[in-house]
Amino acid sequence: MGIDMDRINWKLLKALESNGRLGYSELAKLVHLSAPAVAERIKKLEEQGVITGYQAKINLENAGIPITALVECEVYRTKEREFKDLVVGLEEILDCYNVTGPSAFILRVAVSSMSRLDILLERLIDLSDTKTMMILSQPVQRGMPLNIEEVTGSLP
Repeated sequence: MGIDMDRINWKLLKALESNGRLGYSELAKLVHLSAPAVAERIKKLEEQGVITGYQAKINLENAGIPITALVECEVYRTKEREFKDLVVGLEEILDCYNVTGPSAFILRVAVSSMSRLDILLERLIDLSDTKTMMILSQPVQRGMPLNIEEVTGSLP
């Protein structure tokens, strides 16, 4: 049984996405409910797996890891399981997406230098052909669409 995703729940999610450290009293003011009512809603969102965790947002460049890239991987026939096992264990890989099209996987990677990127790509070439695109900037970064009514249809 799914949770009722009304306007209040969406507002709470947007606020927490923006600042996961907001307290129940601050959230309550935002949605015009009591703090206990907000706490109960958030608890339900967590229990239903809508909220899956809270984490700090890290600026990798400021942390000494200035290079991020997308790597398209066209995995060789019969090598997909071996490829998945490899990428799970590579710490430089931030995200791995299994996608449609000739490049079955797209990786988002972060490394401290071009030589580290080269070493990473060398690890992948036995299992896939790769195409690498350097990430210059990220003008949009969000976890949810801005206008949720546009995406889900009108909410009650």
